[in-house]
Amino acid sequence: MILPDVNVLIYAFRADSADHSRYQAWLEDIVNGPAAYGMSPQVLGSVARICTHARIFARPSGLDEVFEFCGQLMAQPNATIVIPGDRHWPLFESLCRQSKATGNLVQDAWNAALAIESGCEWVTTDRDYARFAGLKWRTPL
Repeated sequence: MILPDVNVLIYAFRADSADHSRYQAWLEDIVNGPAAYGMSPQVLGSVARICTHARIFARPSGLDEVFEFCGQLMAQPNATIVIPGDRHWPLFESLCRQSKATGNLVQDAWNAALAIESGCEWVTTDRDYARFAGLKWRTPL
């Protein structure tokens, strides 16, 4: 099962993103396909945080449209909500220590631990995830 990163979802959501149409088509294929896919509420929260931020976008997205997008992703019959379980914190701590993660990389370690614990393949455009041992990851396109 795949679990997409925030960057992939933002590229699919925001029409002003580079390669928007390709990411949108990729996401639509996943959402409308027969296979289960994962969605992390924390990642979706980051979509809302980033897309509505006036310092990131000259024309930030409105909350209504962001929450509609996120809600549609979670409401599909093949969507699986992926949340941290009992093994998440030890995995997270181990990944932080092994990779010497600090700052923004700590959030990446959190996401990597979530994907590892849930047995998901992490889908991202961020090559920093290569540093996390045991993480299966790939780019969407």
